Amino acid sequence: MRRLSTLVVLMLLSATTLAAPTVAATDSYNAVAYFTSGLIDGEPVDQIDTAYLSQDYIVLYVDWDKMRLRAYRTEVRIVDPNGELVGKIRNTILPSSGRYYTYYYYRPSPADTPGDWTYQVYVDGRNAFEAQIPVLAAE
Repeated sequence: MRRLSTLVVLMLLSATTLAAPTVAATDSYNAVAYFTSGLIDGEPVDQIDTAYLSQDYIVLYVDWDKMRLRAYRTEVRIVDPNGELVGKIRNTILPSSGRYYTYYYYRPSPADTPGDWTYQVYVDGRNAFEAQIPVLAAE
């Protein structure tokens, strides 16, 4: 039992060094979102707090919880530091349980503008939350 408590403490300490996720809650869902540089089999490979225009993808991963068993229409608008819409992703979430995972990605190019990028998440036409990440020119 002593080893388990040590492991839990180490896991908690490790979690505190990561970037804080974006959290949103309503009467019909909770959402925890964070950025990752990629996915393997639908799972995030890491959690990042800075991205680069040279990386393959900038992915916003969202863990939805306490969802009602109905369809949710989502739209994510990806906005660069100049306020320009550079990407838009639409999706319908149809959870079979109260939990669902989604990801929204953008493939940056060297022609994109470095600075703070914003992923605006809309659910059923309403602005649910925004997640922002600094995107640097080169790694």
